[in-house]
Amino acid sequence: MNIILLAPPAAGKGTQAEILTDNYHLNHISTGDLLRSVSKEENDLGRNIKQMMESGSLVSDDIVLEVFNHYLEHTDNMNLLLDGFPRNIYQAEKLDEILKEKNSQIDYVFLFNISKEMLVDRITGRRLCESCGKVYNVNIDPLKPKIESTCDKCGGKLYARKDDNEETFNIRYNEYQTQTSPLITYYQNKGNLYEIDSSVSKEDTFRQIEEILGKR
Repeated sequence: MNIILLAPPAAGKGTQAEILTDNYHLNHISTGDLLRSVSKEENDLGRNIKQMMESGSLVSDDIVLEVFNHYLEHTDNMNLLLDGFPRNIYQAEKLDEILKEKNSQIDYVFLFNISKEMLVDRITGRRLCESCGKVYNVNIDPLKPKIESTCDKCGGKLYARKDDNEETFNIRYNEYQTQTSPLITYYQNKGNLYEIDSSVSKEDTFRQIEEILGKR
């Protein structure tokens, strides 16, 4: 089973990916995580990716595909859960070609619907634990840490990523609207697109997904 999570930044892809991975034993591939990992490498590719990410620009298609293909060559689990990939029609077509070569295909594309105003609150308030990676949000009461700047789970220090600001968000959101939104039509035509209301709690969001998966 191969699934794509399609959504603007901060719409909840990462959270739902974690829940889906735990419940369906999928191979969660976050291109954002892959790119951030490569961006730490002291080579031309790493420095190039780091510069693009810090400026708020999306990493080029060819670089994303290069990193993605390299990952697939070193994994045994081909039940894929794709988070943040593909971002546009070109990437989607290349993904179809890659999967076809492996006698596979995309089974579900979940489109997360949420207002831009709520996304801004999520992105600017997001904090991560530098020790265990747990995610919080200082703008959303249920997601605030009990002690400011301190992880409830391990006591680690919380930090905001450099790209978690409104200016960078607006760049990414506008790029999503112009580049990624056409994927809605692309997958609607394939008959595997399903819309999800992700403005609700993570539990209610997952229940929507689970109901759809249970129908096939």
